[in-house]
Amino acid sequence: MDCVFCAIAAGQLPSYRLYEDEDFIVLLDIFPLRPAHLLIVSRQHAPYLHELPAPVQARLLPLAERLARVLRRAGYGEYGINLLINDGPEANQHVPHLHLHLIPRRRGDVPALLLRVLTRFLPFGRQRLQRRLQAEQQRLQAALAEEA
Repeated sequence: MDCVFCAIAAGQLPSYRLYEDEDFIVLLDIFPLRPAHLLIVSRQHAPYLHELPAPVQARLLPLAERLARVLRRAGYGEYGINLLINDGPEANQHVPHLHLHLIPRRRGDVPALLLRVLTRFLPFGRQRLQRRLQAEQQRLQAALAEEA
């Protein structure tokens, strides 16, 4: 399968999943810009937002709002959360499959964020990051269970 998100949705690639339903999968970004950086990924392969059916589009923002509450309950994004869709390659969309980023922010995190933007795809520190993602997954799954 050529699309990494389609392969994740089909269970062919591992991921740090938090939630899934008939339209979306929620997982931790494996190249996070900040701790607990989430992705809401469409199950349907649609490179652009306008290619998703209107009923699916209508469910995206309410799901993002729910996940923002979960992030805050787990201690992430108290001061803000960036919601970001890179809609197309010229908009810095690395994977041509609709996904919405939820990036928890902290006061004073701009220098760390900028450094991470420049280094996020470099191979160093991957094992430490894997351990962090596992811990974040457990913490967020507990917060999600409280939300239900």
